[in-house]
Amino acid sequence: MTRHRRTGKPNLPKAYTDEQLIFLRSHISGFETRTCGRTRGDAKKFALERANEFLVRFGMPEDLQDVDEAEPRFREQIYNWYKNTTGRARRRLEGRTRSKKAVEKASESHCTQWSTTPIIVSYAAPNVIAAAQTASSCESWQQLQQHHAPPLQPTGHMQFNFRTTVTVPSASTLALNFNQNPNVLRDAFLARGISAATLSSLIQSYVLSHPSPTALNPIIDALFAAVTSSLNTPPVSRIASTHETIITILCRFTEACEYFPPTLVHAGVLGPLAGPRALQMAIRKSSVWYPISAPESSVPMSDEMDLIAADRQRCKDHIQWAQIHGAALELGLLSFRNDCARTGDSLSELMACDAVWGADEVEWVAGVSVLRSVIRTGLLARKHEYEQLLSIYEGRWNDIKDEARQALVIEVLLSARQDLAHIPDEGLVQ
Repeated sequence: MTRHRRTGKPNLPKAYTDEQLIFLRSHISGFETRTCGRTRGDAKKFALERANEFLVRFGMPEDLQDVDEAEPRFREQIYNWYKNTTGRARRRLEGRTRSKKAVEKASESHCTQWSTTPIIVSYAAPNVIAAAQTASSCESWQQLQQHHAPPLQPTGHMQFNFRTTVTVPSASTLALNFNQNPNVLRDAFLARGISAATLSSLIQSYVLSHPSPTALNPIIDALFAAVTSSLNTPPVSRIASTHETIITILCRFTEACEYFPPTLVHAGVLGPLAGPRALQMAIRKSSVWYPISAPESSVPMSDEMDLIAADRQRCKDHIQWAQIHGAALELGLLSFRNDCARTGDSLSELMACDAVWGADEVEWVAGVSVLRSVIRTGLLARKHEYEQLLSIYEGRWNDIKDEARQALVIEVLLSARQDLAHIPDEGLVQ
């Protein structure tokens, strides 16, 4: 790594992807507004909060993972990015360049403004740092500004250990803010810095705040949103396949469920099994396709466009639920009760058998996605049936009009054929 010619410190790489730049630029106006505010340090606090959100969404850049004190340096780097970007834009609009005296004056002002003693608070769950999604408490910040001294006891927030103190809401605070920021749980599933225990604590806090006989339904919605967000990433930027991505998210969910106490109940199921129960109910509900009837000729054009957009979204959701269905079947999440052995397998086989005869191509795409997982987990005695059913799906492929669905189905068909070829002649499929 190269070093700065004056300070001797290593030059940290500052390359961002297009998606990351879009995220950073979307908050430039907020940073610039706070640079003109009356509260000292408000702009820097805003930039550091965006750095926390950056870490939750994208994780620590690979180039910084082996660098000493990577997180403080990265947050300072994000602040400098905002400061330099807004400064260049302002000077460009005013038609002037920045003089050397202005640079030295700004540097002195910066050192004077941020010379407070850093606050160090030890806590048991450092991984929750990456879950910072909501704004920090204004009251705590103002109190810190007035006294310029660290509190004796940490309050409902945990503190970062670096120069500028930024409060990060705890898991219970995030859960209480779920109604205002529904992306909190979604991003918690995606954040690599959040441990399974912390994710489970966040889920439990939300369930306690929103008691219901089916309290985990919003959690399943957040899991689905996490899959959607992950799959919306451009394929070029994705390392894992669609199936592997879903498997990873479901594994995080099941690991979090292992920490559920017996007091957590969903649809009559207690403790760690409540999570698979909630997922099973959602999958069974989404396994049936209900097409929307064609709009009447007298419907206004705007309403007709809304119906078309809604139907298109329903198609995408149905296919995605089928992909989650298949991944859950392979992980054994659909048959978790001893008295209901292979119940999930039966549900999956019925869906795969019925969907191929549906009238809508969306059903075919969903059905073959589940069939592949049925083949991977099924019995040898039904291998011939699976081959026949797969041949019917191969015939349906020619009738699919949507090119994206065609590409998805051909990928699944080839994978399923390979899985069939590896099935032994006797015994269970491993």
